[in-house]
Amino acid sequence: MPTWRHTSQGGFDRRRYEVVELAEAPARAYIQANHYLSGWPPAVHRYGLVDLEPAGAEIGHDVGGGLLVGVVVLGVPMSRRALTRVFPSLEPYSEALEMSRVCLSPSVASNGESFTVAAALRLAAGHGVRGVVTYADPVARLRTLPDGRTAGSPHGHLGVIYQALSATYTGRSTARTVTVLPDGQVLPARSIAKFVAGDRGADGFERRIRALGAPERPAGADRRTWLHTALKQIGARSSRHPGTHRYALPVGRTSAERTRTVIGLGALPYPKHVA
Repeated sequence: MPTWRHTSQGGFDRRRYEVVELAEAPARAYIQANHYLSGWPPAVHRYGLVDLEPAGAEIGHDVGGGLLVGVVVLGVPMSRRALTRVFPSLEPYSEALEMSRVCLSPSVASNGESFTVAAALRLAAGHGVRGVVTYADPVARLRTLPDGRTAGSPHGHLGVIYQALSATYTGRSTARTVTVLPDGQVLPARSIAKFVAGDRGADGFERRIRALGAPERPAGADRRTWLHTALKQIGARSSRHPGTHRYALPVGRTSAERTRTVIGLGALPYPKHVA
């Protein structure tokens, strides 16, 4: 759970860090190596938190004279309505985007998340972004990373870092049934749709399912039928998801710019952990 500590007590020292725009390759590599969701979302803008004074033992991508220790991704959600419903006056996919990934190294002290997101949104404002929708998954999601570490939260997320930025809480997304793979990862509906359609990334999706024990798909076999059978064979299960917590963040270089962004959904009280 995010906490705050004074710099003198080991809290986040913003003088040590810089947030910069990133190319896709380093951003993607960082997310796939460190985030509890292994997939790479359709990205429009990517931003990195750079540690200008990294400890000697830390390893990672060198960026801008320092070490990449965090990534924020703004991109395209599953549906246009996910943006227009929240920001009815903004142009989706340019003025309005989804903040689909926020991932910081454990080496970054308390308060680093809100600093990084705020700085990334200031940079995004320079590209004309005026509103961002973001979600916090209350369901526990854990992933064993390539180096053996565990990413995610055993208790789920409430969106505390967005609350720290005074984001507007607009309730939950629609409850739905999700497919959970044997390794604990949720199979995104977007990935399933792209595989069935044979779109870009379909081969990688199929390799992932086969790596979990599914048989090879016969040449010419119907993709949907094969996937249905393969998921049963590897022990994937269906689970009812209550919906993710949805937040809206106006974006602008000044408070005046931010206040001009209209949020189309009513503000609700922030969700809190139950003691």
